[in-house]
Amino acid sequence: MKKAQASVFNHQYKKEKKDDFTPFEIYLKHSNAMEISSKRLRKILLELKGDPLKILDVGSNDGSFLIKSLPKGKKVEIIFLEPSKNPFEKLVKNTKQNKEWKCINQTFEDFYQNSKEKYDVVLASHLYHFPRKKYQELLSQLASLLKDSGTLIWIERGIDDITDLKRRFLRILLPSLYPQDWVPRNYKRALEILKEKEGNTELVLNNSVLRFPSVSKSNDAIVIVEFFFSIEWGSMPKSIQEEILEYLDERNGVLQQEEGIIIHKKSNGE
Repeated sequence: MKKAQASVFNHQYKKEKKDDFTPFEIYLKHSNAMEISSKRLRKILLELKGDPLKILDVGSNDGSFLIKSLPKGKKVEIIFLEPSKNPFEKLVKNTKQNKEWKCINQTFEDFYQNSKEKYDVVLASHLYHFPRKKYQELLSQLASLLKDSGTLIWIERGIDDITDLKRRFLRILLPSLYPQDWVPRNYKRALEILKEKEGNTELVLNNSVLRFPSVSKSNDAIVIVEFFFSIEWGSMPKSIQEEILEYLDERNGVLQQEEGIIIHKKSNGE
């Protein structure tokens, strides 16, 4: 039986050609998750005090998520922190018109060691390169960068149809990496940790839809599967490819998505 191979590429940023969309950008074409998440974050930021509101965006990607989420008329100073080269280059282009915004091409670990600043808001959205076993340390470090009245905003996928898709097939494709009891990460671990800390912790859920395009009309569906699995489609056994497409067909290509936004306010800011 043909064995699937975990991809050596970062499927969020991989491009075949210069003008191609990244897999993440293709995913966004077929999902309203970004729109719903941006709208929710805008509402949260609007209610926070700070003039200007000083924000640290950890793992900014190209900056578009936070930029789209900024409330109109609210003064903000932003540090965008992005370690990967390709999205950082786009981030610089997206932010160059605003002198109050600074882009740093550095890992959070390196940034944290040298950081002396405190922020009104620390935003950490979908930081999948951090393993769950390091969440306790990471969340403590993020919270330590807040002012006494500051707010940590942690965003992570919930338990949804994407969870089911990944569990169902990754345990078959790569059993050594994904055993039978494996569960894709979600916001619940971060919520448990932050609730134990001093302050006020609130969970808000976003619900969105991912609509897979027809494979006969577009290659996008396969690209999106590769994006979620981090496995090259061509390395999967033919029988598993057919099962995945059948799984999507049974749902008319529509998968429900859940996202958790955890809002942790330090006690002095209540």
